[in-house]
Amino acid sequence: MMSASFPVPVAKIKEKLPSKNLIPIQSAPGTVTIVLKAIEVRQIRGYPPYNEFSVEVPAAYEVAGKAAGLPGSYILHMPVTTEEARWGGVEINGVPKFIAEIGFEDVGEVRRCKVQAEGKAIITLEVRKLVTKPQSWAWYVYGVRDGQLLRTLFQIQGQRGTAEVRGGALYTLGDHPIAEELRSLEIDNTSIAHEYAPQLQGLLNPPRERLPL
Repeated sequence: MMSASFPVPVAKIKEKLPSKNLIPIQSAPGTVTIVLKAIEVRQIRGYPPYNEFSVEVPAAYEVAGKAAGLPGSYILHMPVTTEEARWGGVEINGVPKFIAEIGFEDVGEVRRCKVQAEGKAIITLEVRKLVTKPQSWAWYVYGVRDGQLLRTLFQIQGQRGTAEVRGGALYTLGDHPIAEELRSLEIDNTSIAHEYAPQLQGLLNPPRERLPL
């Protein structure tokens, strides 16, 4: 897995969220940090291996009595390389998965991921490799299904390196309609943090909360 964080104007993100109760988490006044993430799923129980890419927005669902709400990441887009992975994400977790071509390669000290669909380039993400150490962490993912927000816990452990430095990753948008949509968000060209994890194990739980839109 590798990912990178890029600042985005909060006004551009609000219109992409499916519920007025789902509020972007601002990293600075007027700014949200969007996450571009690429994963190679090399082994998974009951499914063939696949690759995936996600565009994630940190957001919290407002709940009375909870000052910080219910935090998580809303998935704007998540291309995957197999039908099994697409079906499971859409039907179980409400995540907007679709079939695409996703490839990885090493270029010196950089790991590169290219995503394309329908013969058009969507995005290329390059992340600088980091020294790793054993870690465990978790985060929640938001999806939409049957008129409800689904909040799903993803638990993970393995070798991971993180760096909160500017310029450790870069992205290039293509000519696919999703690339044009991402371009309209005015995502900053300079990353402010990135992570690199060459070996992980993860557990995706069933949705724990079903919340009204």
